[in-house]
Amino acid sequence: MADNRQIQQQQEVVDAWHAMEHLVAHVERGGLPARVAPTIMCRRGEEQLGALLTETHVYCGADVEYSSSMFAAGGLFFTAATLAASAAVNANNRRKAEAASRPQWRPWGQFPAILTNQRLLLMTEQWTTYDFGALLMIEPNPVNYSVSLHFEGAYPLSLRGPWVPWATVVICATLFGQPWPPGYLPAQQPPVHVTAQQPALPPR
Repeated sequence: MADNRQIQQQQEVVDAWHAMEHLVAHVERGGLPARVAPTIMCRRGEEQLGALLTETHVYCGADVEYSSSMFAAGGLFFTAATLAASAAVNANNRRKAEAASRPQWRPWGQFPAILTNQRLLLMTEQWTTYDFGALLMIEPNPVNYSVSLHFEGAYPLSLRGPWVPWATVVICATLFGQPWPPGYLPAQQPPVHVTAQQPALPPR
């Protein structure tokens, strides 16, 4: 049963990759992504282009606390040694806390996403909207099935999943009229073989 589920997951990766390849060829011939029946209330002039499930990370800092342990009892030599050891432990804990609090990619969750010709919507606790008019930079990584999106006024997002390369082409075709951002040359993806032993996606 588990092998069948893994094969189905891997088949989805293959199907999604082929859909991306077909869309790339379509866009290179001057076409645009096809609109689909809307599942949201669209704005004026807005068209829904697809929906997918994404593993989402956000690039941000965090508040990390660390506890200090200073306890000493006994003779003078024993107390000094204990205090020195405690200070070393506390310094190490403080360095770890500082490193953990620095801005970095942090898991946010797995969310349904909707793409339109105007925005990306993520269903977190509620629908969160990212307007393409505020998009500053897009960083595709199709070989890793991911894309990074930098929006003005928001933390950078990293989306990952079988359909993310296809979604990346949808976004670029909508914004640039071509399958990738200007100047970007995608790496060649080797053919994906469907096997029960192969993971659905490569490790992050």
